[in-house]
Amino acid sequence: MHLPEEAEEALRSNVKLCFDSKFVVTEEDAKWFQKNLGLGDPNSAFVGFYTITAFPPAGNGAELLTLESILENSVEDVKELPQGVGTRFVRLTSFEGGGAYYFDVEADKVYDVAWGEESELVNGRLSPLAECFFDFLAKYYKKT
Repeated sequence: MHLPEEAEEALRSNVKLCFDSKFVVTEEDAKWFQKNLGLGDPNSAFVGFYTITAFPPAGNGAELLTLESILENSVEDVKELPQGVGTRFVRLTSFEGGGAYYFDVEADKVYDVAWGEESELVNGRLSPLAECFFDFLAKYYKKT
């Protein structure tokens, strides 16, 4: 498959790989997440994952939303759910199946929240599914 030269140049300039076969996340990327999501830890795996992933591959559990969908849902969640949901706690999945994964942008933790338990989440009465986004990704993509 061939693409126009201009498209190939644009795609090449957006690839974020280094020689160690690791993805490179720039300080500019981290600042964007801090500004737009209030992310507390600029070194969170959330930044790395969503900087390089347009459409998250399926893993073990509910399908992860794209960054665009996370931002769109946050606007709706702020209007419809308890204070803090959509700002401090952003939804990583849809509500299909009666619940969703939520990411705490301040503490870098991930929660599995049943529909109607959003107040418990905001009030600190739920235990995290993962203590950090890195651990969440490790569980989510672990081969079973």
